[in-house]
Amino acid sequence: MMKRNHMWVLLECALLIMAFFCPAQAVTTQDLLQAQNSQGQGLIPSSIAGAANQAPSAKSLTPDQEGPLTAGSTIIWTGYAYDPDGDKLLYQFWLNGPLTGNKWKPMTGWTENNTWNWTTSPVDSGVNIIDLRVRDGRHAAPWAYDSHISAEFDINDIAGIGSTKPNSKPTILSIRSNRQSPQDKGTKVTWTTKASDPDGDTILYRYFLKGASTEDQWVPVASWTTNNIWMWDTGQSKAGVYMIEVRIRDGYHADVESSDDYERVPYVVMLKGIIE
Repeated sequence: MMKRNHMWVLLECALLIMAFFCPAQAVTTQDLLQAQNSQGQGLIPSSIAGAANQAPSAKSLTPDQEGPLTAGSTIIWTGYAYDPDGDKLLYQFWLNGPLTGNKWKPMTGWTENNTWNWTTSPVDSGVNIIDLRVRDGRHAAPWAYDSHISAEFDINDIAGIGSTKPNSKPTILSIRSNRQSPQDKGTKVTWTTKASDPDGDTILYRYFLKGASTEDQWVPVASWTTNNIWMWDTGQSKAGVYMIEVRIRDGYHADVESSDDYERVPYVVMLKGIIE
């Protein structure tokens, strides 16, 4: 007991010395209580440990190829940021250009990966602005960022060169599930879409769900992808009547918020044979 009291006296003295020499960082009652609680755990309060954590700063954002480039090119963007405290950093890439209607839209989620592969299409033709946003999780809110840096990049459209035939939109041929409706809750249903493009362009697919679990609103269940299959785990959904929608585009017509063609299919999920 005497040894513990002696350690507490030493901590109080240290705090008082800091208050005397560092008036800008006055010691509060909270500091004293924190020091007392930390004493038996071998911890040092943050007010004694040193300066406050500092926010990271974005330093550079560079493409692997100089622009302008033609539509269809893939550009790898690499960002660099510095954190004075050596904290783990999270990165997010945003795009502002023809594809996004000249509005800022995220191209990636928050991730530790500081690179982004941008596969362009004729829809990207024009002036684009790429923005790298950085956070360390200690300052900005989850939806915000600590620092960012932008770069401009031009894409040239050469679609149609060497041919007078205009590019045609893709169309959906069918959308089918491997299990017929209705099914009990918990069943895993695989959806497959078949589509065709007259020009042989790569087709992108995106699935949406609307029903009891989405408050009767269309909710995307996947990002745009070349994968034409979506597996629906109904165990994560409420029983009820749903609509499944698949959208397609080839990148030459509709932007990321729209589609060249779509189709909807109803589906019923039951709870032990009963529809809620």
